[in-house]
Amino acid sequence: MIGRMSKDKRAKKAPEVRPGVYASLDVGSSKVVCLVARVEPGRDGARAKTKVLGVGFGESAGIRQGQIAELDRVEASIRQVVTKAEEMADLQIEDVFISFSCGKPQSQIVRAETPLNGGEVGDNEIRRVLSMARAQTSRTDREVVHSSPLGYAVDAASGIRDPRGMFGDRLGVSVHMVTAAIAPLHNLEVCIEKCHLDIGGRAIAAYAAGLGCLHDEELEYGATIVDMGGGTTSIAAFSEGKLVFCDVIPVGGRHITNDIVRGLSTPFREAERLKTLHGNALPVPGAHGEMIRVAQIGEERDVDGNRVPREELISIIQPRVEETIELVADRLKAAGADKIGGNVVVLTGGASELMGLQEFTSRALAKRVRIGRPMRLDALPPSVSGPAFSAAAGLIGLAQAGGVREQAAAIGGPQRAQSFGRFGAWIKETFL
Repeated sequence: MIGRMSKDKRAKKAPEVRPGVYASLDVGSSKVVCLVARVEPGRDGARAKTKVLGVGFGESAGIRQGQIAELDRVEASIRQVVTKAEEMADLQIEDVFISFSCGKPQSQIVRAETPLNGGEVGDNEIRRVLSMARAQTSRTDREVVHSSPLGYAVDAASGIRDPRGMFGDRLGVSVHMVTAAIAPLHNLEVCIEKCHLDIGGRAIAAYAAGLGCLHDEELEYGATIVDMGGGTTSIAAFSEGKLVFCDVIPVGGRHITNDIVRGLSTPFREAERLKTLHGNALPVPGAHGEMIRVAQIGEERDVDGNRVPREELISIIQPRVEETIELVADRLKAAGADKIGGNVVVLTGGASELMGLQEFTSRALAKRVRIGRPMRLDALPPSVSGPAFSAAAGLIGLAQAGGVREQAAAIGGPQRAQSFGRFGAWIKETFL
């Protein structure tokens, strides 16, 4: 749990580390990952030790562009990777923290006010104004999956982190809300429950990935996560330690592979191999004269295959990469999140490992770009230390810090709100 502050102690408190064993489950369009880790408190103020005990991962089946299309196949995929993680950890998993990109998450900032009539702000007033903000997003077909107070206002004074103990006529709050369609989320939960697992908490994939691979300074001063999966690309902007924007684009690495399949008449697995070994998001000097072997659909396995210029493969990849990054830029700009997220973009997810993508994205977004990999996990096997495992790693951090409700929702009390500052002023000018 996150510690409660008294009226005379309003400084930020670090989240309490909860020792124990936790499991995370990242269900994506191309892969399913399950991590099991033991969290132990650090000695003499040192950071907590998070030792990975078990890992399971495998191909995802039955999911298209983040949406569940075949319940039985998704259930089988989950059951398989959970069993692998359990066997490696030598324990039985009972509950998991899950990440998701289904349900078309929508990000918005809402403002609510409640009268004080000259009275004092207390916990009841805080709860009332937060409930009023939450009610503005109430819909029968969607539910709130993340909510975070960005700052409070008492009369003309704004940018207040914790208004308790203050007097005034009106109390206001600005809250970042993320909603998702109920039906797709329910389908995912059904698949997990059929595997005899309880859901300890949940988070949108990009939020979990951000917590898994962003440095503390990036979380605080502003960074944008672009989590490129197989069927979707998820975006999350962070500032002052909070999620302040998110979105999901229904385009991912599998679309690039499908383009190669069509363009070169090659099987899907061969297209994946070509993309990984010879693909690039940028023109490569000398690629025109370099020939690569491409197996053709329907050919016998012992046939050498057709030979095509590497330049042809790259020319198939580039338009889809350009389209994806342009969509990311458009979504960020439309929401004003290109300013919120600072000058840092972190690419993560399995599709982010395409050669040349980091440089291409840096040019397209005019920002500093790096590749994000899981952090803060000890004894992480090399096989699961790549960008594709950032979300699963971030979920372990959420679990040991008290769960998604405390970290992501932050709706329960003002002690979880962080400084609004100049960011809050910008939000007020732009959105309210």
